[in-house]
Amino acid sequence: MVTHELTFYLAAVALLVLTVESCIKLLKQDSFGITLAVYVTVFAWYFVDPFLNPEQYDYLPSFLLGQSYGEVLLFLIAFRAVMPVAVRWIVRQRTPGVFATQRVSPEQILIAAGAIWLLLFVIGIARLGGDVIGAVFPIDSRAGVTMWGRGAIETSASGFLIASAAYLFNAITAFLGVLVFFQRSTSWRLLAGAMFAITLPYFFFEGARSHFLAVLLPFILTYLFYGRHPLVLRLAVLAVAFVCLDQGFKLVTAFRGTGFRELLASENPYELVDEDLRQAGLNMIQELCFANVYVETGDTSPAYGARYLSELLNVVPRAIWPSKPLIGIDYAKWRGFEDPNSELG
Repeated sequence: MVTHELTFYLAAVALLVLTVESCIKLLKQDSFGITLAVYVTVFAWYFVDPFLNPEQYDYLPSFLLGQSYGEVLLFLIAFRAVMPVAVRWIVRQRTPGVFATQRVSPEQILIAAGAIWLLLFVIGIARLGGDVIGAVFPIDSRAGVTMWGRGAIETSASGFLIASAAYLFNAITAFLGVLVFFQRSTSWRLLAGAMFAITLPYFFFEGARSHFLAVLLPFILTYLFYGRHPLVLRLAVLAVAFVCLDQGFKLVTAFRGTGFRELLASENPYELVDEDLRQAGLNMIQELCFANVYVETGDTSPAYGARYLSELLNVVPRAIWPSKPLIGIDYAKWRGFEDPNSELG
């Protein structure tokens, strides 16, 4: 169990201290909110799952858990040391051109973002043959078709365009959620909120939790930092949002493979959900243990940043670079997630 490891407590104390420090600086408007977001992410990924699913960690050797939490501790120390330097460098790099964007009003930014959103929305609906309801509410999820559905590996130029449009649609929708809090009149706030809310069901029903979080979290964090309500109320809203996300993602995990039709037709939806179903995706400390094993056994070796280069170059279309690396596929194979019926094998 992780509570038997000294490095677990050291990492937990370091995370607590750094989080409190970041909150104090944020309240004094002497810090970027990104640091707090990183600390919250570290907490969610590395300190929650061992208590939700303790049985999943009983078979992991003690030294492996200790080593992995030691690495988390080293990351926290390194992040705290590097972040101020990076912030100072970013601030020094600001140019008059960046400040010139302040002359653009929030309403003008909303108009530009809204135009892109509308164009992509219309294209997505057209890809479904004009089915507006099916575009906004893809209740068949992964078992059906969605606005930006495509194969896992696309070698054609059209596949690249569809993937790019999907990522842009995700980013623009998230940006609209942020813009809600910076509009200077109620009508503009309602417009931004309407565009944001219209497309939220699409990201929920399509079945990719990461896409939904990428859209919703900027909205929640912006409300937390810039909302006009008292801090206590904002924290209460944050807690309610967390509970709703937890329950909603249980439904997504259970039904994204087959669709939500049966769920929506049921009088008591939770009767269809396995009581023992728990959230997946928060077990990063377990995955870190596996990664350490693969390195120690020689199945892989440290890439010293080369993987980040692959991520940066992932934007290059496979039509141009047919042998482009498949991000994360080697690790998935090590973990035994191979599927002969999948496009990726």
